[in-house]
Amino acid sequence: MSRGFITLGINTEKDRIFHSYGLACSIKNSDPTAEICLVVDKGKSEEVSTDYLKMFDYIIELPFGNSAYVDGFHGMNIWQMIHCSPFDETIYIDSDTLIHDVDIDLLWDTMNVGGDFCVPQNALTYRNYPIDTTYRFEFETQYNLPKFFNNIIYWKKDAPLAIEWFKMADPIMQNWRGAYSKFFQDKKPLTFDKNILCNLVSHCLDVSSDIGVQLSNHFDLHADSQGIWTEDIPQEWTDMLNAWTSESGKIQIENHIITSGIIHYCDENFLTEDVLDAYRNI
Repeated sequence: MSRGFITLGINTEKDRIFHSYGLACSIKNSDPTAEICLVVDKGKSEEVSTDYLKMFDYIIELPFGNSAYVDGFHGMNIWQMIHCSPFDETIYIDSDTLIHDVDIDLLWDTMNVGGDFCVPQNALTYRNYPIDTTYRFEFETQYNLPKFFNNIIYWKKDAPLAIEWFKMADPIMQNWRGAYSKFFQDKKPLTFDKNILCNLVSHCLDVSSDIGVQLSNHFDLHADSQGIWTEDIPQEWTDMLNAWTSESGKIQIENHIITSGIIHYCDENFLTEDVLDAYRNI
């Protein structure tokens, strides 16, 4: 039975596949035998930099084209991932993630403990404290929706729940404004938010009690997750916190060090060539 990782890389005026490449380097650093699939825009596979190719075992184009060709919110293509994966078991990971010194076999064992389709239900701050979900999941809290971290999604090929989830994600992602209007009557998110919409998908399918898994080493570095209770939190956490990366890949943020884990850094300014050097020289 084959298993592997999949991530989405859609270039705009910036080289956003750079982040997918960083993720792939970090996975291979933890497990050189891991297989990784990069999903790109339709007709764009030949444009992937040759410097990136060795880290990807598969490069697959979006089969139905880029759903975000008008809005530019490329996360709405998440519904196509089930059609792209070449594996029997798949873990999707957002490209703005690093896997540092993680036992990949244990990650697989943990992600599939809940069944054929699973997502994390917990995460840590950079201080290694459990995240207070009140602010990070403002709308989920107000409207009593699931509070999952959908930057990581596990599924088994042909599993009924996985097929059902991605099928439901299709109209919700592509008509996200309509979904907001229907489900958020009082206060609405200001713009497209993939995590909120994925939680809405799970809500519509009434599977909240069936799909959550606990990860002991999952860090969510979103600015809203760090327990900083001020009214002027910047959109990017790198604008308020100092960070360094050692040659071995350990990440220090202020006085706290992340020695290992799945690090959803959520801020494209964080991944620089210097940070990437810790992971690509394998």
